[in-house]
Amino acid sequence: MKQIELINCPICKSTNSKSILKLHCGTFDGSTLYHNVVINTCNSCGHIYNRLSSDEIIGLMKYYNEEYAPSNMGAPDNSGDRPGSKNYFTIKRYFQLYDFINPVLTKHSFILDVGCAMGGFLDYLHQQGLNNLFGIDLTQKYVDYANNIGGYTIKLGNAESIPFARNTFDLLVIDQVMEHLVEPINAFKEAKRVLKDGGFLCIGIPDASRYDEIYFFDFYWFLMREHIQHFDIEHLRLIGEDTGFELISLSKSEAPMMSNSMILPNLNAIFRLTDSAIKKPADKKTCFELQNNIKKYIANETERLRKRKETIEQLKRLEKQIYVWGIGREFLYLYEQAGLKYCNIEALIDANPYKQEHVTLEKKGIADPSILKNATRNSIVLITAIAHKDTIKKSLDNLGYKGGIAEL
Repeated sequence: MKQIELINCPICKSTNSKSILKLHCGTFDGSTLYHNVVINTCNSCGHIYNRLSSDEIIGLMKYYNEEYAPSNMGAPDNSGDRPGSKNYFTIKRYFQLYDFINPVLTKHSFILDVGCAMGGFLDYLHQQGLNNLFGIDLTQKYVDYANNIGGYTIKLGNAESIPFARNTFDLLVIDQVMEHLVEPINAFKEAKRVLKDGGFLCIGIPDASRYDEIYFFDFYWFLMREHIQHFDIEHLRLIGEDTGFELISLSKSEAPMMSNSMILPNLNAIFRLTDSAIKKPADKKTCFELQNNIKKYIANETERLRKRKETIEQLKRLEKQIYVWGIGREFLYLYEQAGLKYCNIEALIDANPYKQEHVTLEKKGIADPSILKNATRNSIVLITAIAHKDTIKKSLDNLGYKGGIAEL
């Protein structure tokens, strides 16, 4: 991989950018995922992106194969909208996406799912009567899995380097992928290469313009460190028009992710490849709406963090044994940024078998929930897997846990 840094704006390439937030997010032992999130804003076009060094980008690419995919594939089937899965929540989002692209489909359409993961959306399309289905993913484990169960043509590749010939497809679907890309303009260029004349490009992204409207957990849309671009429709349109695409359809929706309380602010857009597209000058006022929305989001989440620190300080003063259940991105943020690491943590708990076998934090392993059968009444279970708190409470009842429960 060539040595790329995400310092200049990836959309307009301006050097006129500045950092507006730094979060200490921590990481597990041996992880290649970068430790801290630094949010940059472009003062020329208003785009929002994570500032990363070349080494951090290389580490992120390793993380997808070595940690991200194995952890998602090892999670229980009921754990939510995992990439390419067939969970209830995922199927609901597939329905929304299919309903959106249906007007540009025919039963003979050649369709490529870019970032197909475990192939769940391809299965959904097949169930709707479509047969010319193809997929790519940058993670070998996902490619192997999808090839073993789907019966489609799945290749190793990514949105910036698509391993298919020119003029092959009628439709490309790049759903929940653009936010992961270092050079998002390359995805549009590759789509242009492999699409037939007049072909369609469907993009689905988290809608950064609504981060502040849909709350789940402090800074959650930045804690997802694999999301390094933060788009609204205006900045997608700018890239599309630069590369010969015309925006023809737009839809905003909400989709549950890990639970009904964890809602994705989703934005779907369809672009048509056309030589007649006229590039419109960027509307400065519209472009900078995203920057203003993100600054508001940061201000509100900073206040939540202040209150979070106060709560954790109270836990610290209790001097009770604390069992932490839910060892993921929220936990790491609380551990490093909010001071949880200074509490009397007896054990880290997670129901994911992959984490129990492979993950450690400061040489401390991840325990199975059954460890709580031996917990005393003078203990507290701190639930940090926020999306699964109701399920965790039921499990605590089933385990006969007698101590206290704390939620953040």
